[in-house]
Amino acid sequence: MGTPTEELLRGIVPDLEGYLRPRLAGFLGSLLRAFLPQTWSFETEDGTTTLTIAPDGSATVAPGAVSAPDVTVAASRARLAELFARRERPAARPADVRVAAHTAKGRAAVEQMRARFGL
Repeated sequence: MGTPTEELLRGIVPDLEGYLRPRLAGFLGSLLRAFLPQTWSFETEDGTTTLTIAPDGSATVAPGAVSAPDVTVAASRARLAELFARRERPAARPADVRVAAHTAKGRAAVEQMRARFGL
């Protein structure tokens, strides 16, 4: 058992994998695989938790930060829980959530995954 943020992220892993894995097949999947692996860092009051998505679409959650994440998300754990529960693309990015894409593949992923994360 990890921090509450780790548990929160582990809770979205099945949905995330279920969304990604079918999309990785075939020609279009080869285009998507070019954006993997992805590493996202989530910064909350619990510290930093890392979500990594492998080229096969599997996702893992680990405590701590990585040196060069593709995306960093900073918000309170309660706010992330609220956004993850809604799972809808907001009209505008929430002002109390900071999302920074550090790589081109991170920027592309943020746009594609906004609705999944509610960011």
